[in-house]
Amino acid sequence: MATIKKAEKEVAAVAVAERPAESASQLVQSNTLNIVDTIWDGWLNGLRTINAYQYEIESLTIQAIENQKEIVGKNLENLEKLEGEIKKFVEDVKLGLNNNVKSFGGEQALKTFEQWNKQVEEVSSRLEQLSFTPGKASINVFNKSQDQIEATIKNIIEQQQKTREEVSGLIDNLVDQVKSTQKGLVETFEANKNYTFSFFK
Repeated sequence: MATIKKAEKEVAAVAVAERPAESASQLVQSNTLNIVDTIWDGWLNGLRTINAYQYEIESLTIQAIENQKEIVGKNLENLEKLEGEIKKFVEDVKLGLNNNVKSFGGEQALKTFEQWNKQVEEVSSRLEQLSFTPGKASINVFNKSQDQIEATIKNIIEQQQKTREEVSGLIDNLVDQVKSTQKGLVETFEANKNYTFSFFK
């Protein structure tokens, strides 16, 4: 009877001794599984951060294009305003000169002045065309090309966002599969390790 009690005590001691080993093994396995999650979650968070920066850069790009359009629009507006002010000034000067010539030189002097004034107007009109037309044409060409560039960039950004969303979903699925596979490998390794160690006990 004493021998049976002694054997029971030994079995109980072995069982108690094995429990902490199993708990330590489970703790290692749990930590390993947490490491797998941490590594892949960190990688995904880094990828999401990069995507967030890309969205911000795209937004800043569109904002810069819109600011350029506004500046060019203001330049065109100022150019047209300047052209209008110059025309008004020329008309005012012409009217003032006509009145002065008429009052001091009479009708004959006024007719001569008007003929001379027509020639000056032709020269002035050509100078105006040479001065303002190229600038306006350049701004109009720039506006058209700017509109085309803006449309192209917005289209590219839209395509990038769609692609990024699709790829992000695929990557999330892939990472979930990889994590699951790695966890399965860890669990299989732990099970095989425990099974192998059971032969040496």
